[in-house]
Amino acid sequence: MFSILLGFLDAPMLDYLSDFCKKCGPISVSCASTKEEWFALYEQHEFDCFFFGFEDDIVNVRSVIYNLRSNEHHQHTPIILFSTKIEYLITAFVHWRSCECFLLPFDNEKKEALSSLLHYYEGMYEKMHFTNQKFCQINTPKGIYNLPCNEILYVESTMKKSIVHLKKEAIHVPYPLYQVRRLIPGKNFVQTHRSFIVNLDNISYVDKSKEPWGIFFFDSDKEAFVSRSHKKTLPPFFQGIDDDEMNLD
Repeated sequence: MFSILLGFLDAPMLDYLSDFCKKCGPISVSCASTKEEWFALYEQHEFDCFFFGFEDDIVNVRSVIYNLRSNEHHQHTPIILFSTKIEYLITAFVHWRSCECFLLPFDNEKKEALSSLLHYYEGMYEKMHFTNQKFCQINTPKGIYNLPCNEILYVESTMKKSIVHLKKEAIHVPYPLYQVRRLIPGKNFVQTHRSFIVNLDNISYVDKSKEPWGIFFFDSDKEAFVSRSHKKTLPPFFQGIDDDEMNLD
């Protein structure tokens, strides 16, 4: 079951977010009322997502996030920050681009965005752990590749050929990007750039602080890109806010 650890939030927000998550699907929620309780839960259990309040105790939260990102297992684990202070979220947006940010209080649009994000994460977890495996077969002069679709992060175009980037390796194939796309089953592979086709099921976060946007993936340090003309191909919850919208002016 997809699991979330909530911490560094006041009691009312802790209760609210816990109830909110449980209503979004089969999600296991653990709540920490203190820093010590958070570390105790973190040491005892495996978690797939972290929620943090980002208000007064920002020094401790920064330290925890830094430690998480320094841990190989959690380099790309989803982290969601909640704060009433936009200046804190701007800081987080700049320094921890892997984090999603929600400015409080919640309105209906933000609730819908968080619900969509949680449904995506839970659905992705379900597919990764329980869905029957699909394969993409690519014939090349060097042999036949039978690639598990859920292992494909993205396909990159290079000199009228393509590179299929998997979690642990990269396969060079003598076909242009559009031909490789025809070989991959399912609707979860979308073109995000003239040189990139991306597997939506493996996206961890989208770095919207630069142009073109960067796409990062679970359990990988690889990066794909989203051009301005292809931003709408991403699910709405990944389109989020960009630098213009984060401008205090």
